[in-house]
Amino acid sequence: MTDSLVDTKILVVDDDDSVRSMILRVIEHQGYTGFAAEDAGRALQILDQQEIDLVLLDLHMPGPADGEDLLFLLRDRSDEVPIIIVSGWVDDEATINQPDCVHAVLKKPVRIDELAETIRQVLALA
Repeated sequence: MTDSLVDTKILVVDDDDSVRSMILRVIEHQGYTGFAAEDAGRALQILDQQEIDLVLLDLHMPGPADGEDLLFLLRDRSDEVPIIIVSGWVDDEATINQPDCVHAVLKKPVRIDELAETIRQVLALA
């Protein structure tokens, strides 16, 4: 991870424009650099072009690969980027069965203060 907040790059992967925009505003307000992807394909393009420090990932998105597919692709990559799942479709069993690359799970609608604090905590541990 980078030493400076300004250099910390966070990727938001969510198919909902309003959710992506809200999360990006929170990230940028906290001093991080935000990137946005509306699907798994675009997320992989960004990950290939940028050194991302954290991924915020929605699990259920339309397209040939959804968030769960992307989650397992990220787990299998060698860069070991930490992941926070931000999804309306989570329950206790789903959070128990997540791979080690998942550092936190937040259920939508997520509170801004909870999101900001979780990001800080995960980045501190990374």
